[in-house]
Amino acid sequence: MQAYLILSIVLTTLFASCYKIAARLNCNLDAVNLWMYVGSTASIVVVIISKHHLSAGTHALYLGTAAGVMLYVSTLAFFRHMKFGQLSVSWTVISLAVAFPVVASIFLWHEIPSAKQVAGLVLIVIALIFFGRNESRSEVAE
Repeated sequence: MQAYLILSIVLTTLFASCYKIAARLNCNLDAVNLWMYVGSTASIVVVIISKHHLSAGTHALYLGTAAGVMLYVSTLAFFRHMKFGQLSVSWTVISLAVAFPVVASIFLWHEIPSAKQVAGLVLIVIALIFFGRNESRSEVAE
């Protein structure tokens, strides 16, 4: 399982770097985003063909489509921020977004967070405050 985590970290780092390179090269970020999803679609087509089927119900279709639209829009927003912001700040804040599902699970499904999860959520709020200050200072400097 650790190999999957390492692969995810490496590929996510390369993914973020590609966006920063695209912004530095003044690429059309909408086009880069479109081609990213074309690449994703091509990858899943290969998986479907190699498995000869894809057992998915209508719920998976609707949820997957909704998630794809949200990911597309969030990626465009991320591009816009990265064009003017720092990669380190942009990526860190995006990575901190994993806290939202934890908070949603507390309120929607009444899950009780562990002490470590509560501490993590508090630290995320503190980190967002510090990154917000850093971003404000960068904007004033420009």
